[in-house]
Amino acid sequence: MYIESMELKDFRNYEFLSLRFDKGTNIFYGDNAQGKTNILEAVYLCGTTKSHRGSKDREMIRFHENESHIKLRINKGGISHRIDMHLKKNKAKGIAIDGIPIRKAKELLGIVNIVFFSPEDLNIIKNGPGERRRFLDSELCQLNKIYLSDLFQYNHILNQRNKLLKDTKITGNQRFLELLINDINKYKN
Repeated sequence: MYIESMELKDFRNYEFLSLRFDKGTNIFYGDNAQGKTNILEAVYLCGTTKSHRGSKDREMIRFHENESHIKLRINKGGISHRIDMHLKKNKAKGIAIDGIPIRKAKELLGIVNIVFFSPEDLNIIKNGPGERRRFLDSELCQLNKIYLSDLFQYNHILNQRNKLLKDTKITGNQRFLELLINDINKYKN
């Protein structure tokens, strides 16, 4: 997979930017605060629907504008795909793959495979196993939609179990708790 081109309109500090990429290595260089990381953020956003900075959509829209557009063209296995992302200040983002709108973010995963490592990601070493799991889960979800579905289901069941454990009337729900624990154990293997 490689990126063929990208267009940014009213994204972060860019009023308009059009880039063409080489099949090989591409290097961005320049002074600080000129927008190099913003380009990488746009690519990551098109692959995962989220900012690596944890920013909200409205924070990525250029000042004094109400919306932003990102167009990313990639080539995967000799097939060209276009990802269009439309960020709005007060509405959910719109995403289309090859001109077809998608309803769920998971439909986008796996089209653009991205590993983004920034200085903040040193927390995967410093902050312990939870942070490492989050990082690995994020990468694995891009590669395997079944893993994504299983992870979603596992987290849903885990949240149900934890809520039930907090419930003071747990004795009446013992059977349901046992069922949840059995479901969790299915996903651990």
